[in-house]
Amino acid sequence: MNDQRRAGPIISASELGEYSYCRRAWWLSRVQGLPSANVRALAQGQARHEGHGLRAQRSIRLRKVALCGLTIAIISVAAGILLLLHEFMGGIV
Repeated sequence: MNDQRRAGPIISASELGEYSYCRRAWWLSRVQGLPSANVRALAQGQARHEGHGLRAQRSIRLRKVALCGLTIAIISVAAGILLLLHEFMGGIV
């Protein structure tokens, strides 16, 4: 199998999305090199997405901590029940 790369531009998935959303905007940006007219809105959107990503990561970490705490609580309750059974049954367990 020939492993040679084809020469030419690489088209990213986001670029395909831009093109499918608005061909004219894609052409003005990619072909004509004109900057976007809504740079401020794009920066705000990017900042919001970054903030959301940080909150999502924090949520995942907190969930892991909560599951560890729940596991410890379940083990503690089970150990307490075993100790009570041991005490009430006169050391049989």
